[in-house]
Amino acid sequence: MRLRLLVTAGLCVSLLLPGCKSDPSTVEHWDKRIENGKGKKDKIKAVEDLRTSKYLKAEMVPMLVKHLENEKAPEVKAAIVRVLGEQKAATALDALTNTIDGAASDSETKTLNKEIAIALGKIGDAKAVPALTKLLRTKDNYTVIASIEALGVMQAKAAFQPLYDIATDDAIEPFITKKAIEALGEVADPAAIPGLVKAMFKERKGVSFYREASFALYKLGQPAADAIVPIIDHSDKALFAWAEQNNIKDIALLLKGAQVAGDFHDLRCEKSLLGYFTWKTEFDDIKLLFRMQAADALGRMRAKEAVKPLAGLLDENDTTARKSYVWALARIGGKDALARLTETAARGPWDSRTESMRGVAMLGDDPAVFEKFAAAEQKLFEAECKDADGVPACAKLPESVARHVEAIKAYGLRAEAGKECKADATCWAKKLDDKNEGVRERAAYEVGRSGNAALVDELMKRMKEKNLDTRLAFIQGADWLIHDSKDALAQAKKGLPTLNAQIADERGKTEFEKVNEDLKRLAVKIAR
Repeated sequence: MRLRLLVTAGLCVSLLLPGCKSDPSTVEHWDKRIENGKGKKDKIKAVEDLRTSKYLKAEMVPMLVKHLENEKAPEVKAAIVRVLGEQKAATALDALTNTIDGAASDSETKTLNKEIAIALGKIGDAKAVPALTKLLRTKDNYTVIASIEALGVMQAKAAFQPLYDIATDDAIEPFITKKAIEALGEVADPAAIPGLVKAMFKERKGVSFYREASFALYKLGQPAADAIVPIIDHSDKALFAWAEQNNIKDIALLLKGAQVAGDFHDLRCEKSLLGYFTWKTEFDDIKLLFRMQAADALGRMRAKEAVKPLAGLLDENDTTARKSYVWALARIGGKDALARLTETAARGPWDSRTESMRGVAMLGDDPAVFEKFAAAEQKLFEAECKDADGVPACAKLPESVARHVEAIKAYGLRAEAGKECKADATCWAKKLDDKNEGVRERAAYEVGRSGNAALVDELMKRMKEKNLDTRLAFIQGADWLIHDSKDALAQAKKGLPTLNAQIADERGKTEFEKVNEDLKRLAVKIAR
């Protein structure tokens, strides 16, 4: 009887017969589980069980490589490849590249190629670049996309030309073009600049490449900024000739170029952008676009020369336009415009007046002004309702006036903070946690303009702010401090991992999508 038990135990260890137990922490356990799988499903389940178990470790890699080399079914191979990629198993590099099937025609083998491309990207070994470059020529779009992304993550300069060829090929599917443009930003070869500049203005099948191309250019830094200046001043004759040949309007180049110049805070463009305020055209809507785009860019640049012309535009009753002008003044810190803001806050329709009030709140330090605004609101809104038809708020005038007065009083809180803090950055830093989002917003801009490098941490640790205008102020304030001070930059680098983790965590959250474009640029600036 004893002998029979010993024999059975030996068989359990060596063959893992049904009903026998073995140690799942050993390589042998998983080797036999995969080996003895009755079919593809059993083998895939064994690999997935290992992948999600606590027993997966580096010692398992040679065993997995052996199965990858010996396995016939592409579905099983794909499962093994996923594990090797997640383990970043550089020792599996040869096995992975040898498993690529360049002539793949069935969906299973195409999926295998895609998984290999993803795994090679995770491993990140430069030796994989030739294999990934070959995969760019496959006929499976999913594999091509995975290969492009992998080469981008690896910042593979050796793959620049094939990536550039894809990014500039008008016959390629737009989504693949976008991925290639993004990868060029990661590779960061200045040779990509001409193609990326043109990509900002192209549209294909109704798809724009502006967002991807402008961000890629931002990653390239100063050489890309140098290419934007001659767009703004209209001196890049070759680019404008190309645009004309491709039925792209000059105004597209000028307006999008202005946006990118603002991203770079490039004051070389200041004079040309100031000219946008008086742009000559018979179309009022185009004039408005030029003014608003110039206001946005000059505001981010903190261009003090823009304060006077912006103040002169405050009679504009278009609410969106006035908001742009006020926002720019608030960013610049244009206190010289306070008189005009106060004046325009006391006349015209509520939607425009409230924007001027916001400007007073962002720049002023006299809370009594808002008491006057509140006292005058009943009469002003009644007059507006008599003169204007179809204003929905006029149907319930008392309730509307009450809401307006409440908003005015909230604006006054920023002026109270201004009265308390004046130009004291340390005082403003204490306001970054104020319960009122408007006070927090103003405080962030005040700290950002202060030049006090020691306060960059106070902005960096508040980037998860939920109010979007306030979050944008935190981002912009930190950006300015880093732009102005090497000490601030060095301090901000310590918070870069946290910032990158936030960007990854919030990816796909639509409420943060727009504001996080600026957050991503901040991360790039710190890393660069």
